[in-house]
Amino acid sequence: MPSYSIRSTREDDWPLVRALRIENATDNAISYGATPDATRAMTEDDWRMRARRGTAPDATSLAATELRTGRWIGMMSAQTGDADGPEPVLTGVYVTPGFRGRTHGVADALLDGVLAWASGRASVLRLYVYEHAEPARRFYDRRGFRPTGRTRDLHVLGADVRPEDGRTIEMALPLG
Repeated sequence: MPSYSIRSTREDDWPLVRALRIENATDNAISYGATPDATRAMTEDDWRMRARRGTAPDATSLAATELRTGRWIGMMSAQTGDADGPEPVLTGVYVTPGFRGRTHGVADALLDGVLAWASGRASVLRLYVYEHAEPARRFYDRRGFRPTGRTRDLHVLGADVRPEDGRTIEMALPLG
């Protein structure tokens, strides 16, 4: 039986979203796409907008909360489309270190929620993952995502990123 629950975020969750994203940026700035300093510099309005994604018609944002403590232990979001196409795109994937792995199943539960949201919207769910993020790539592989061949230059807000630091690769999962 899981020791956590999954729910959509709401605007008034913004302090919790902020705290978890600062943890995310501190744990792995590439994963979050911003350094801890750049993340801390974001405004309350920025955080409120991110928290509202859980109730938006064109996006979703899910949080995993530890039942015993109420602590947020993971998040995952998706939005309808980006510069590469109109299909839903998985974003903002993070699970705190003590709750990673199949034993806990937090990432799987979050992804199941995103898939339920995305299923009626398109025939595919896309994501971008850092090419050297082996645990993340193994997770997406296990869940059926496959590389599309599309890549993007690595971008981390507040950091000097060089081409030799790597890139992100697009992966996609057929829906339905």
